[in-house]
Amino acid sequence: MGWIYLGLVVAGFVAMNFVMKLGSLKGHSSPALTASLFAAAALLCGTVLVASGKPLYPSAPVVLLAAGGGIGGAVAYFFFLSALGMGPYALTISIYTMSFLVPVAFSIVVWARPLGTATAAGILLILAGIALITASTAAGQGQAKAARARWLVLLGVAFLLTGIPQVSQAAAARLGAINLWFYLFLTFSAGAAALWLFILLKGTKPGRGVLSYGALAAVGSVAGNFFTLKALGKLPEPVVFPVSLAGPVIAAVLLSLFHFKEKIKPLGYLGILAGLAGIVLLALS
Repeated sequence: MGWIYLGLVVAGFVAMNFVMKLGSLKGHSSPALTASLFAAAALLCGTVLVASGKPLYPSAPVVLLAAGGGIGGAVAYFFFLSALGMGPYALTISIYTMSFLVPVAFSIVVWARPLGTATAAGILLILAGIALITASTAAGQGQAKAARARWLVLLGVAFLLTGIPQVSQAAAARLGAINLWFYLFLTFSAGAAALWLFILLKGTKPGRGVLSYGALAAVGSVAGNFFTLKALGKLPEPVVFPVSLAGPVIAAVLLSLFHFKEKIKPLGYLGILAGLAGIVLLALS
């Protein structure tokens, strides 16, 4: 069942990233897109929460984890979207995906999560696949040095900050009694509040149509996050996070080829095979 959840995670995040890329191509700013996504996701989670009628199980750990993960995730995704809007689609997602190493390292060091040989080999294959995809799409970017440096800085910040919501999710999944929809509602609400406050203070006026992109992307985001939490209840962190982040990379490469018409070398196809082999190895471990 855990691997079915992971498949749904990948589908959700692929849809989210694709819609947000389309929104950035339409000229919508990264803060407005991200704030719209988080607000729509909070509304969706709140609606499901009320309709379900299940107990909330509120507690200090749930609130703190949700608030920290929501704000950290909102800021991280803002930087990621900024990098995505100015850099190659597949290459940006490929590098960003390596952030799965943050929660994996945390689970091993802090929670003493055992790392078997097969799991380690699967992670290394996924890393190798991402590296090959990155190398295959890096050529011919045509970016000026200043623009490329800014792109790398934005991507680096997003890489580090993404560890916050991932660790929050892993910690939340370890709590005994938790209403996942309540946790997600708090998470997205905290992120939305932080982002809309930033927009108001900056005086930025969201463009017409930005809410529609945010609403569409929110469906994928909520699905991806909900099924990540479900998968964490069935599978260990060193399996969940590599697969949930590497799967969208493979899809991103295919989208970059067929929709965005970006170039890829044969090395990229080898990267896809390596990534798939790593996922299969993790499934068998």
